[in-house]
Amino acid sequence: MKKLTTTTIAIAMPFCAFAHDIPHGHEHVDGGYNAQAGFVSEDDVTAPLFNPRGKSPEVLAARIEFLAEAYDLVRTPEEQACADAAREKYADAIAINSLMPASVGIIDNDEESFTRALRRNMDAGMTLTSGSVYAFPDAIPKGQTAYDVIANSDVIIEEVGAVKIATTEDVRQAKLNGKLGVMYNIQGSDYVADDMKGHAERSYEGGVRTANFVYNANNMLAGGGSAQDMGLTELGRKWVKVAQANGIVIDVSHSSNQTAIEAAEIATKPIIASHSNASGLFETGRNISDEAIKAVASTGGVVCPVGAGLFLNAEGNASPERFVEHVVYIADMIGRDRVCFSTDYVHNYVAFLERDITNVDIYPPELGMGGPASNIAPENIWDIAAILENDHGWTEEDIRGFLGENLMRVYEANWAK
Repeated sequence: MKKLTTTTIAIAMPFCAFAHDIPHGHEHVDGGYNAQAGFVSEDDVTAPLFNPRGKSPEVLAARIEFLAEAYDLVRTPEEQACADAAREKYADAIAINSLMPASVGIIDNDEESFTRALRRNMDAGMTLTSGSVYAFPDAIPKGQTAYDVIANSDVIIEEVGAVKIATTEDVRQAKLNGKLGVMYNIQGSDYVADDMKGHAERSYEGGVRTANFVYNANNMLAGGGSAQDMGLTELGRKWVKVAQANGIVIDVSHSSNQTAIEAAEIATKPIIASHSNASGLFETGRNISDEAIKAVASTGGVVCPVGAGLFLNAEGNASPERFVEHVVYIADMIGRDRVCFSTDYVHNYVAFLERDITNVDIYPPELGMGGPASNIAPENIWDIAAILENDHGWTEEDIRGFLGENLMRVYEANWAK
């Protein structure tokens, strides 16, 4: 693990609010406060939830080290053997990682970390992965735009021997050629507000194929999952129509449930929740309600459970077995042909923590964010396929749909302008 220094954290640390400035309802108790997500500690860096506001660089460094050690999964030899068997059986299947937040410049990813991310997806047997090129203004370097991130990332895609895709036929050709296909996504769409048609056309041309409205917090387009207090604005309604007219899939992950429901009501093509778990299993602002899940499905769309343990259960356990709980729950509700796979695996996790551990407007601990959690990685898709088949009786058709064909159906309906 990278050696942590208080200097790097001090540089990355933005202005912090203190506990009494917390915008969410809470009750002070000894050692911290009780909030929506449970007890938030003020002094125990190994607590499930910890308040980073106003803490010293030394305390933040200790918290980061604790979080980093919990991140990567370890599988037993027996579990790995089952995963290997599933990978061999489905070697000819399209496998898609619907969201990978690792493009050059996003959350401090650089050329090396994006290269590492692409190679890990290649080694995992992925056919297609989707790199985030925008989330919110401070998620990319000052003075840059999503288009700069795209240009810089395109260079790495070519260098590693991956291929940038434009159509679903490109995806299938990449599979035949044994190549990793790469597309882009935006995890927030506020940058399009000044010229929606122009940005939609330019983003599509650059390789953006899916678009979230917001990144947790409300913006001028829609309500986010952090507040859950609003749906689409008039601008957001316009963006649904413009994005879909220009071949971009509407994505409601990070959005409020009301945003998802309203987007589904006006969509004319299938929409997705590219990386969302079920709040019916685990309640947090980043998860999606049963009503919103059904709304997405009503468009012909799909919901991809996400590998972040923080959004899977109270323990932050991202084992494939716990991930499958959300897959099965959602599939039982809307059909096995409406689920898919997402990692949201952060390939520069320590750097991400150094930058954003105190970014409590985006990652408020009182809503369950910033706790110790493991994370599903691309290669764990085969663990999940094995569990679905062996323990839950999913058919070969069901598995192939989950691995990628369910998403391909949605992509095909949207990308053909």
